[in-house]
Amino acid sequence: MRSDKISEREIRRILDDILKRREFNQNGNSNSVFKLVSDIWESIQEWVREFFDYSQPNREIRVYSGLNSSSFQTVAKVLLVLTASVLLFLLVRLITKRLYMSKKIKFAEFPRVSEYLSRPEDALNKYSECMTAKEYSKALRFLFIALLLELDRRKIIKIAKWKTNRMYLREIRLKDETLAVSVQEFVNLFDECCYGNRNIDEASVSRWFEFYALQKEKPV
Repeated sequence: MRSDKISEREIRRILDDILKRREFNQNGNSNSVFKLVSDIWESIQEWVREFFDYSQPNREIRVYSGLNSSSFQTVAKVLLVLTASVLLFLLVRLITKRLYMSKKIKFAEFPRVSEYLSRPEDALNKYSECMTAKEYSKALRFLFIALLLELDRRKIIKIAKWKTNRMYLREIRLKDETLAVSVQEFVNLFDECCYGNRNIDEASVSRWFEFYALQKEKPV
């Protein structure tokens, strides 16, 4: 026979499991979305407690003892579960949409290598500006673009708007396996800085500038 009590501890555990998922947190710290969900959950608890007895020490939510109708208790519990489910669904949808739009906007801000085909010197100028401003992650992005432009000049790759870094790597491997190993390392660092928000120091960027300079010295 099913119990007429709903364990708040169990409800809380399930919600906490959801909130601990990676998309609800950034850089290991609770973000504003996490706080919003937590605040809403606390409000729901307060509302539920107005209709349910809150007992100690088992910390369970139960229907007022004066309401002896088992049918009413069952309906109340079903409505509570449905309400909580709908709220969680709406919250997850809202958060997913927010994260998606945030990433979409962020990706739109990234410079595209195809935009610099007609003016490759601009990529290196942007790199220099970012280095002067000590914006090393941005500097690395433009340095990576400058490298791809150089490899395109040497006919090792063919830059196209629809191509990904992985596609460029495959083209490089077909021409120069040794070069592909180094470029793969550069791509990994580029991805971590652009998509993983990794911070990078001046020394690391300077190291890859030296790599770029070596490629620049090679003939077509």
